[in-house]
Amino acid sequence: MGAQRDDQPEVVVHLGDGSDAPRPVDPARPGIAATAPAPEHPFLLLTRTPTDTIQARYLADGTYEVEHTRGPQHRHLFTTDALFVRDIVWSWIQRDPWWSDTVAWTTPDPAVADLHALHTELSTLLDGLTLMDSATTDLDRALTRADNLLADFDFDA
Repeated sequence: MGAQRDDQPEVVVHLGDGSDAPRPVDPARPGIAATAPAPEHPFLLLTRTPTDTIQARYLADGTYEVEHTRGPQHRHLFTTDALFVRDIVWSWIQRDPWWSDTVAWTTPDPAVADLHALHTELSTLLDGLTLMDSATTDLDRALTRADNLLADFDFDA
């Protein structure tokens, strides 16, 4: 008898579909959740645990950035070779040490990492402000509607 399948996949795939939060997709059962990345936000993020991830992003200048995080260790590389990116990601999925032992990874400059963290934090903050703009707009519409309804109401009756 074969081994039983665990409902939780070992690797969770997040696609860059342009949404605020990536949707996890089981690569063995992608179903309808698997979508092509949006051109304005193309990335592929694979996670084993919250601290063991690999991400490939296609940048506007036509290069790929591949980042790997395992615990506190953070490494990255840049390449224009899509097949090389595919081989790195597939090797990581398969737990083949080639991706780690053979590939020339670099450690990001701490100052650049701090700027990236600040950018992420500010982006999250600004997204919250956009949410407030839409809430204010909805409230203005509701008050206008209430004014219109009350304008026809006879208070003396």
